[in-house]
Amino acid sequence: MTTPTPPEPITRGEPLRESVYARIVELIASGHFTPGAPLTEASLSRTLGVSRTPVREALLRLQAEGVVDSALARGFTVKPLTARECGELYPVLGALEALALRSVTRPLPDEVMERLTSHLRELEQCDDPVRRRGLDTHHHDALVGLGGNQYLATLAGQLRNNLSRYEIAYMHRTPERARADAEHREILVALAAGDGNLAATLTERHWKAGMERVMTWLA
Repeated sequence: MTTPTPPEPITRGEPLRESVYARIVELIASGHFTPGAPLTEASLSRTLGVSRTPVREALLRLQAEGVVDSALARGFTVKPLTARECGELYPVLGALEALALRSVTRPLPDEVMERLTSHLRELEQCDDPVRRRGLDTHHHDALVGLGGNQYLATLAGQLRNNLSRYEIAYMHRTPERARADAEHREILVALAAGDGNLAATLTERHWKAGMERVMTWLA
């Protein structure tokens, strides 16, 4: 298993609250903190070089988003993986991404297609599960961005933060990704033709297939 690289400490010029939140998301999404692992304010504040206040705010935000749990006796922990949560999260994310892609009604500009194709090529050539998950997230962020709806993009991003616990655990243990890569390509072909409805259908199918693969692994 690849050892995740700890994030860089927060620098003086960065927006504090958002940067602390993003670093903790990165630690969870990279597998540095696995499902069930404790998250202590003191340790995180030392790692990130900040006070405990923004760390606690970030953990409370992640609790509200469903990424972490908390209890008086044991503080915060990364939520464990469950089949029920997996079965609830994947279809919602698929529906949100499909909603974004249905707004595509004409072929994408060449420069946009080149950028998306480059994303996909880099993803397909990556064997490291931590980096691959990051590239996959970047690619799906770009697809949602085609819809131009910031509220939708924010909701989809929060769901992906939550699903990262499943994706990184699955990718560490199941390196085969040929089917997912082929599904990505099919979506891109539909977008190249300006068929947002087909791209949306393929996207929902892609997330459903991903859910089924993860559910099978969980079982």
